[in-house]
Amino acid sequence: MDYLQKLYRAIILDIELYEEVEADKTLTRQAMMTVAIVAIIESIFYLGSEDSIIIIGSIEAALGSIIRWVLWAFLIAFVGTRILPEPETDSDTGELLRTLGFAYAPGIFYILSPLPVFEFFVPLLVPFWQLASMTIAVRQALDFSSTTRAIGVCVVAFFLAILILLIIINLVFHLRNFGQI
Repeated sequence: MDYLQKLYRAIILDIELYEEVEADKTLTRQAMMTVAIVAIIESIFYLGSEDSIIIIGSIEAALGSIIRWVLWAFLIAFVGTRILPEPETDSDTGELLRTLGFAYAPGIFYILSPLPVFEFFVPLLVPFWQLASMTIAVRQALDFSSTTRAIGVCVVAFFLAILILLIIINLVFHLRNFGQI
């Protein structure tokens, strides 16, 4: 199966795809490529930029998305395997990197954002579509029998991410005020 077929299956929320992606360690690069492609599409077609900075902005968007994707996979793996596991849970960060990377696939539809018919609906629909695919990705990667548990893991990981972000911001603020930065 080629990459485009995998993207299509991710977009239609094919549960079997997420099982295949979870198990196949060779698909981590494709998952990362999905994250980067969606970030670039979003930065160009949805967020927009001036022509002179579109390349730099797209590269920054892709790198930022890849960093967030790695941190998110790490936090989901930690919460899902250490704090809220089910008895059948057997997973690692690599499995989550792969499944969560393909969960970004619905973001490809940001390419339709500039079109008058879609400019209102795409920004509303795509984030919920990605949330649904992320929930499936987490449920499959962590071998959960419950979608509710997958949502709970995402919520707990989200609050941990916010806490970490606040700590980093606070640290930078204090270092800057004391002339360390």
